[in-house]
Amino acid sequence: MSAAATLVVRNIGELFTGDPVRGVVHDAAVAAHGATIVYAGPQPGLRDVAVGPDAVEVDARGMAVVPGFVDAHTHIVWLGDRGDEYARRAEGVSYEDIAAAGGGIMATVRATQAGSVAELVAAARARAARMLRLGTTTVEVKSGYGMKHDAEVRQLEAAAALTADADLPDVVATYLPLHAAPPQEQSREEFVAGVCDEGVRRAAPLARFVDAFCDAGAYTVEECERLFLAAREAGLRAKLHAEQRSHTGATLLAARVGAVSADHLEHATDEGMRALASSGTVGVILPGASLVLGGPPPPGRRLLDAGAGVAVATDCNPGTCYSESMPLMVSLAVALAGLAPHQALTAATHGGAAALALGDRGVLREGMRCDLCILESPHWIDVAYHLGANPVGTVIRAGLLVTP
Repeated sequence: MSAAATLVVRNIGELFTGDPVRGVVHDAAVAAHGATIVYAGPQPGLRDVAVGPDAVEVDARGMAVVPGFVDAHTHIVWLGDRGDEYARRAEGVSYEDIAAAGGGIMATVRATQAGSVAELVAAARARAARMLRLGTTTVEVKSGYGMKHDAEVRQLEAAAALTADADLPDVVATYLPLHAAPPQEQSREEFVAGVCDEGVRRAAPLARFVDAFCDAGAYTVEECERLFLAAREAGLRAKLHAEQRSHTGATLLAARVGAVSADHLEHATDEGMRALASSGTVGVILPGASLVLGGPPPPGRRLLDAGAGVAVATDCNPGTCYSESMPLMVSLAVALAGLAPHQALTAATHGGAAALALGDRGVLREGMRCDLCILESPHWIDVAYHLGANPVGTVIRAGLLVTP
């Protein structure tokens, strides 16, 4: 018999399990012992579940329940503001022209480099708190706005501080040293060599993954592969910003090195999509950034047709997608990327977990981590259908109520 439940959620109208076998269960319940689900299924099955005397009982009142969102691509540790760039792009100035004039990523780099860990934590905590209220229970956080080794480490230390806060989503840190163009005072070779040596060594204790921006105007396939080889020696697995703005062969690189995920992918070829499927690399689509920047739509349907795993994430950042809302991204994945509502919601939960190599969450079934959202609707489809709303009423993270 399972250990006595410490949490019971009753009277669930629709339980979207995320499990392809079980699908949606009506008139359902969920029970957890500590952080682990011990029952998820039809409500009558609760009579076979031992419930501890001090268990927390939650009445879902007929509302729907979905897994907690897993946001597998964000840049929430930053300082500064780029609202003026947003307005200039709306007036017709290109992203590339803004960057050439000293804006873009480098504007955020200058502000973030000057910040202390405490300042970075304060700014990022506010964004992470908004994410939690919108149903995100796990979030990936990248560095990439430091460029200098000390500044990159401060970003990763800020991410670690967020991890220690039980009232925020779980945080998975990623070291993103090849993001903005190298500093003018360094040659490109000197910069890349330093990242592959000192940068990787200093980041490894603080991060789980390493990432790079492989695109025109950023870093080449060869430079990114060099970073991945160095990082592998330090125990960091690869993720990759791949072919967001142009076709470079980055998708094939992600497959070749066995990256956990390849993200963006708007300019990836069908050959690249098939390579991701063969390598088990998850394709992460970022529909908010695709919408803001224009160009090809996020390739959700193309990834599925190629047999690849798909995740949906926010890409929350100050330049191209200032949004903490995973429900909005689910809506946009349906509207822009060709996913059906159930596919988009699965990509935002189980798909996000796969893109972070987290096998313990994203699905509501026995033995999995108890991360879930009780909606303010009896219908799970309203996560996608109610465009721009926050459909989440209550969030449970690791078996604990973290929002009322």
